[in-house]
Amino acid sequence: MFSTQVEQRTQQRPSIVGGKYDDLQHNQLIDGIPVTYILEKLHQLGPRYYGDKLTAFAELHIEGLDKFFYVHEEYLVLQSLFFREVFENVNNGDIITISLPSPETFEPLLEFLYNGDADKWYDTLTVDNYYDVHQNIKYLGLGPAAQAVVLAFYQHEIEPLNDNCNITDNNNDNNDNSSNNNNE
Repeated sequence: MFSTQVEQRTQQRPSIVGGKYDDLQHNQLIDGIPVTYILEKLHQLGPRYYGDKLTAFAELHIEGLDKFFYVHEEYLVLQSLFFREVFENVNNGDIITISLPSPETFEPLLEFLYNGDADKWYDTLTVDNYYDVHQNIKYLGLGPAAQAVVLAFYQHEIEPLNDNCNITDNNNDNNDNSSNNNNE
């Protein structure tokens, strides 16, 4: 359904996170350092590296978007099962082309992967784009931090709407029953 394409352009660069990403878990150690600590440090540096062409490992194209993104391997493989698999076959300077369930909601998600700013990403979520963002999270195999932001949005913004619909439906049912009783 969704595709990935990699164009190989330049020499291979060794990765700071190691060669194989299979079975890399969020709580695992890399050279004795917890992944959570590495992510914390990457997020602190994220605003400096987000979109930085000079330090980027690859160029990312999303089918359906005219814009492309300069990405860094470390930010993506530590937070996404999908990118972990993609980067197994990517060399420094490659162009990666992928398709996503919702291309238009990808950019704020990518920025979140760089800066870890849950509040900033939460503010980009709407009732209209929630499902699309959720689809991207599932497709990309994002970890607990991304899932928590979307869950919080659901609990604070979507669930109350559903509850209000149920209350309205119940009131309408009660009104219908009252009308029926009055007509008898």
